[in-house]
Amino acid sequence: MKPWIFDDFKRFLDEVEIKTLCEIGTHKGNTAVQMILHLAPKGNNLSYIGYDVFDYARNNVAFNQKERNGKGGASKDFVIKRLTKLKESFSNFKYQLHEGLTKDTLQENSFDFVYIDGGHSYETVKFDYSRVKNSKLIVFDDAKNKNNANDVPVFLKELSKDKDIEYYKRWAIIRNYA
Repeated sequence: MKPWIFDDFKRFLDEVEIKTLCEIGTHKGNTAVQMILHLAPKGNNLSYIGYDVFDYARNNVAFNQKERNGKGGASKDFVIKRLTKLKESFSNFKYQLHEGLTKDTLQENSFDFVYIDGGHSYETVKFDYSRVKNSKLIVFDDAKNKNNANDVPVFLKELSKDKDIEYYKRWAIIRNYA
Protein backbone atom coordinates (compact mmCIF):
# COMPACT_ATOMS: atom_id res chain seq x y z
CA MET A 1 0.00 0.00 0.00
CA LYS A 2 1.38 3.40 -0.86
CA PRO A 3 2.64 5.18 2.29
CA TRP A 4 0.15 8.07 2.10
CA ILE A 5 -2.70 5.57 1.77
CA PHE A 6 -1.34 3.53 4.68
CA ASP A 7 -1.32 6.66 6.83
CA ASP A 8 -5.13 6.68 6.55
CA PHE A 9 -5.34 2.89 6.97
CA LYS A 10 -3.51 2.99 10.34
CA ARG A 11 -6.63 4.45 11.93
CA PHE A 12 -8.26 1.02 11.65
CA LEU A 13 -5.23 -0.79 13.07
CA ASP A 14 -5.31 1.49 16.10
CA GLU A 15 -9.01 0.98 16.73
CA VAL A 16 -8.79 -2.39 18.51
CA GLU A 17 -6.10 -4.37 20.29
CA ILE A 18 -4.75 -6.70 17.64
CA LYS A 19 -3.19 -10.02 18.49
CA THR A 20 -4.49 -11.92 15.46
CA LEU A 21 -4.15 -10.20 12.12
CA CYS A 22 -5.54 -11.81 8.97
CA GLU A 23 -4.93 -10.62 5.43
CA ILE A 24 -6.73 -12.18 2.51
CA GLY A 25 -4.70 -11.26 -0.53
CA THR A 26 -1.12 -11.09 0.73
CA HIS A 27 0.38 -10.63 -2.75
CA LYS A 28 3.99 -9.40 -2.33
CA GLY A 29 3.54 -8.75 1.38
CA ASN A 30 3.76 -4.95 1.16
CA THR A 31 0.68 -4.30 3.27
CA ALA A 32 1.58 -7.15 5.62
CA VAL A 33 4.97 -5.58 6.31
CA GLN A 34 3.40 -2.15 6.89
CA MET A 35 0.81 -3.55 9.29
CA ILE A 36 3.36 -5.62 11.21
CA LEU A 37 5.83 -2.72 11.48
CA HIS A 38 3.01 -0.61 12.86
CA LEU A 39 1.71 -3.21 15.34
CA ALA A 40 4.68 -5.30 16.51
CA PRO A 41 6.51 -2.46 18.33
CA LYS A 42 3.47 -2.06 20.59
CA GLY A 43 4.64 -5.16 22.44
CA ASN A 44 1.62 -7.43 22.13
CA ASN A 45 2.07 -10.94 20.83
CA LEU A 46 1.12 -10.65 17.17
CA SER A 47 0.13 -13.44 14.80
CA TYR A 48 -0.18 -12.67 11.10
CA ILE A 49 -2.13 -15.14 8.99
CA GLY A 50 -1.95 -14.49 5.26
CA TYR A 51 -3.86 -16.07 2.39
CA ASP A 52 -2.97 -15.80 -1.29
CA VAL A 53 -2.82 -17.82 -4.49
CA PHE A 54 0.74 -16.54 -4.96
CA ASP A 55 2.39 -18.03 -8.07
CA TYR A 56 -0.87 -19.55 -9.31
CA ALA A 57 -1.96 -16.12 -10.50
CA ARG A 58 1.27 -15.38 -12.35
CA ASN A 59 0.57 -15.15 -16.05
CA ASN A 60 -2.83 -16.78 -15.43
CA VAL A 61 -4.89 -14.34 -17.46
CA ALA A 62 -8.15 -16.31 -17.21
CA PHE A 63 -7.95 -16.56 -13.42
CA ASN A 64 -7.05 -12.89 -13.00
CA GLN A 65 -9.93 -11.85 -15.27
CA LYS A 66 -12.40 -14.06 -13.37
CA GLU A 67 -11.24 -12.67 -10.02
CA ARG A 68 -10.88 -9.15 -11.40
CA ASN A 69 -7.31 -8.99 -10.15
CA GLY A 70 -5.14 -6.35 -11.72
CA LYS A 71 -1.84 -7.23 -10.04
CA GLY A 72 -1.29 -10.87 -11.01
CA GLY A 73 0.57 -13.28 -8.77
CA ALA A 74 3.61 -12.97 -6.54
CA SER A 75 6.22 -15.35 -5.19
CA LYS A 76 5.42 -17.02 -1.87
CA ASP A 77 9.16 -17.44 -1.23
CA PHE A 78 9.62 -13.69 -1.56
CA VAL A 79 6.94 -13.06 1.07
CA ILE A 80 8.39 -15.73 3.37
CA LYS A 81 11.76 -13.98 3.27
CA ARG A 82 10.17 -10.65 4.13
CA LEU A 83 8.14 -12.04 7.04
CA THR A 84 11.02 -14.13 8.37
CA LYS A 85 13.14 -10.99 8.53
CA LEU A 86 10.40 -9.33 10.61
CA LYS A 87 10.19 -12.40 12.84
CA GLU A 88 13.92 -12.04 13.52
CA SER A 89 13.38 -8.38 14.47
CA PHE A 90 10.34 -8.88 16.69
CA SER A 91 10.29 -11.72 19.21
CA ASN A 92 6.56 -11.14 19.78
CA PHE A 93 5.71 -11.81 16.11
CA LYS A 94 4.86 -15.04 14.30
CA TYR A 95 3.22 -15.77 10.99
CA GLN A 96 1.51 -18.37 8.82
CA LEU A 97 0.98 -18.24 5.07
CA HIS A 98 -1.67 -20.28 3.30
CA GLU A 99 -1.27 -20.81 -0.42
CA GLY A 100 -4.18 -21.58 -2.70
CA LEU A 101 -7.73 -20.54 -3.35
CA THR A 102 -9.45 -19.43 -0.15
CA LYS A 103 -12.31 -21.83 -0.90
CA ASP A 104 -9.71 -24.55 -0.22
CA THR A 105 -7.60 -22.90 2.49
CA LEU A 106 -9.67 -20.45 4.53
CA GLN A 107 -11.40 -22.09 7.47
CA GLU A 108 -14.08 -20.37 9.53
CA ASN A 109 -12.30 -18.35 12.17
CA SER A 110 -12.46 -15.05 14.01
CA PHE A 111 -9.59 -12.60 14.23
CA ASP A 112 -9.03 -9.26 15.87
CA PHE A 113 -8.49 -7.63 12.48
CA VAL A 114 -9.12 -8.82 8.92
CA TYR A 115 -8.10 -7.07 5.73
CA ILE A 116 -9.94 -8.47 2.70
CA ASP A 117 -8.12 -7.68 -0.54
CA GLY A 118 -7.98 -11.02 -2.35
CA GLY A 119 -10.12 -12.09 -5.26
CA HIS A 120 -12.61 -9.45 -6.34
CA SER A 121 -15.33 -11.65 -7.84
CA TYR A 122 -18.66 -11.61 -6.05
CA GLU A 123 -18.40 -15.31 -5.17
CA THR A 124 -14.92 -15.00 -3.70
CA VAL A 125 -15.61 -11.87 -1.65
CA LYS A 126 -18.81 -13.39 -0.28
CA PHE A 127 -17.04 -16.65 0.59
CA ASP A 128 -14.08 -14.91 2.22
CA TYR A 129 -16.38 -12.76 4.34
CA SER A 130 -18.46 -15.81 5.36
CA ARG A 131 -15.34 -17.39 6.86
CA VAL A 132 -14.24 -14.36 8.90
CA LYS A 133 -17.56 -12.63 9.59
CA ASN A 134 -17.26 -12.99 13.38
CA SER A 135 -13.97 -11.09 13.55
CA LYS A 136 -13.77 -7.88 15.59
CA LEU A 137 -12.89 -5.52 12.74
CA ILE A 138 -13.13 -6.32 9.03
CA VAL A 139 -11.85 -3.93 6.39
CA PHE A 140 -12.65 -4.47 2.71
CA ASP A 141 -10.38 -2.86 0.14
CA ASP A 142 -11.71 -1.64 -3.20
CA ALA A 143 -15.12 -0.85 -1.73
CA LYS A 144 -15.77 1.94 -4.20
CA ASN A 145 -16.77 0.94 -7.70
CA LYS A 146 -15.87 3.67 -10.14
CA ASN A 147 -15.36 1.57 -13.25
CA ASN A 148 -16.99 -1.82 -12.57
CA ALA A 149 -13.52 -3.29 -12.05
CA ASN A 150 -14.62 -5.49 -9.14
CA ASP A 151 -17.66 -6.99 -7.44
CA VAL A 152 -16.76 -5.89 -3.90
CA PRO A 153 -19.30 -3.01 -3.93
CA VAL A 154 -21.99 -5.36 -5.25
CA PHE A 155 -21.45 -7.73 -2.33
CA LEU A 156 -21.26 -4.89 0.19
CA LYS A 157 -24.55 -3.44 -1.03
CA GLU A 158 -26.18 -6.82 -0.43
CA LEU A 159 -24.48 -7.21 2.96
CA SER A 160 -25.57 -3.72 4.07
CA LYS A 161 -29.14 -5.00 4.37
CA ASP A 162 -28.02 -7.02 7.42
CA LYS A 163 -24.86 -5.27 8.64
CA ASP A 164 -23.83 -1.72 9.47
CA ILE A 165 -21.06 -0.80 7.08
CA GLU A 166 -19.01 2.38 7.30
CA TYR A 167 -17.31 3.67 4.19
CA TYR A 168 -14.09 5.62 4.43
CA LYS A 169 -12.21 6.57 1.28
CA ARG A 170 -11.46 3.28 -0.56
CA TRP A 171 -12.51 0.97 2.29
CA ALA A 172 -15.63 -0.49 3.86
CA ILE A 173 -15.49 -1.33 7.55
CA ILE A 174 -17.54 -3.74 9.65
CA ARG A 175 -17.20 -3.58 13.41
CA ASN A 176 -18.24 -6.56 15.53
CA TYR A 177 -17.26 -5.26 18.94
CA ALA A 178 -18.89 -3.11 21.56
